[in-house]
Amino acid sequence: MFERGITTLKQGRILGERLEDGIMAFKGIPYAKPPIGALRWKLAEAPLPWEGVLDCRDYRPSFTQVTLQEGSFYQKEFYPFNRPMSEDGLSLNVWTPAKAEEEKLPIYIWIHGGGFVEGSGAALQFIGNRLAQKGLVVVTINYRLGALGFMGHPELTAEAGASGNYAFSDMIQAIRFVKENAKGFGGDPENITIDGQSAGSMAVLSLVASAKAKGLFQKAMAQSGGVLGREVKTLKDLEAQGIELQKALGAKSIAEMRLIPDQEILAVSKKLGLVFRPGIDGLLLDRPHFEIYEAGLQNPVDLIVGSNAAEGAMAQAQAGDLEAHQKAAKAYGAEEAEFLRLFPAKSDEEACRAGDLFRSAKTFAGMEQIAALQKKLGKKAFLYCFEQESPNEDGSVIGAFHSSELVFQFGTLYTSTFRPWREEDHALSGKHMAYIAAFCKSGSPNAEGLPLWEEYDGEHCMRIGPKLGMSEKPFGEALSFAKSHP
Repeated sequence: MFERGITTLKQGRILGERLEDGIMAFKGIPYAKPPIGALRWKLAEAPLPWEGVLDCRDYRPSFTQVTLQEGSFYQKEFYPFNRPMSEDGLSLNVWTPAKAEEEKLPIYIWIHGGGFVEGSGAALQFIGNRLAQKGLVVVTINYRLGALGFMGHPELTAEAGASGNYAFSDMIQAIRFVKENAKGFGGDPENITIDGQSAGSMAVLSLVASAKAKGLFQKAMAQSGGVLGREVKTLKDLEAQGIELQKALGAKSIAEMRLIPDQEILAVSKKLGLVFRPGIDGLLLDRPHFEIYEAGLQNPVDLIVGSNAAEGAMAQAQAGDLEAHQKAAKAYGAEEAEFLRLFPAKSDEEACRAGDLFRSAKTFAGMEQIAALQKKLGKKAFLYCFEQESPNEDGSVIGAFHSSELVFQFGTLYTSTFRPWREEDHALSGKHMAYIAAFCKSGSPNAEGLPLWEEYDGEHCMRIGPKLGMSEKPFGEALSFAKSHP
């Protein structure tokens, strides 16, 4: 298999690279037609066949997106380089340990986060060879972002009967592409797990909820991004945003908007302060997530869900944090005093830390709710809290902040070169990857040599950190408050 680094897909042959550890890497594989020109704001379509051998030894551009501020926390953490970007950015990357087509290895598909406005399957922390060493075909994808991925408009609705959520159609097309080409990577098309974090987690849970994704995957993982307590835009909301953007662009129609450069659309969206997010488009999502999950209409897949112990640990105290915290407390009316008891603050610094606790408890509560509803459906659900602190250059540590688990689960600690990683970090990373691999293989994260991870029971969860194992859920009374105020 992979003679001269080549494998054959339905669309044609591709050239990859065999890495020093024996893993084959194929990068920048186009999984859909470029969504440009007449295909902008249309559902993803399968790519056309190509002639000859397509060189897939390097990443293709990330999808058009906002750029993180130079020197900002996440820019330094995950994107310490300039990323080429393009509207022709619907590609995926594959790492496989397979030696023969017949191996039928489990397939793991990663959907990146980034608030639906930025991110890439080619980010440093998502290099997939170390996770692939655990016996998985690892796939990372790009998808449409911002207005180009989520804008609705009456004209678009008239064209297709729905509008918005084009990014979700990208994800569905990417899964279909991997499924139909599984043999070319030594993968099993009937054993696919999707996973995502933050906005990627919201995407995963939306795909679990979508009838359009039924049967495409058997298992799912969702990290630090719930969907049940969030306000979801209606189709009219999505269309109103599209009309506002159209007016600001000075375009008379969707046809004219399809001729405007992607960077101009990006710039005008930012100037207007328009935030494009998933909504009830009428096709990929036909009703609010909560109604789907409560009614048991979601896809019957096994789940791992959870979040981090200090989601907001990276936040720095700002002038006005205390005032904002006190204002937030008043929103709870008669329970204002209870809120301030559980999340006390007398300074901006204390308000910042109290905000972290509230955010962390609320995020965990949302993920736990998904576990409970999936168990009610009769499927396996596993709940976790990631608690491992990360070392700083100055010898201090930072709590398990939003996204800190990613380098552990992909085995890419080495990409955070400014962090002096410890032996215990590398050991935990190995076990974390082993849990993921076991879940992808069998629907249970349990494997020989790992502490037992029990199914969700309403009282306990896996604590992934210094004391790896099952324990009572974290956050105590703060969690109870968060659960009672979704």
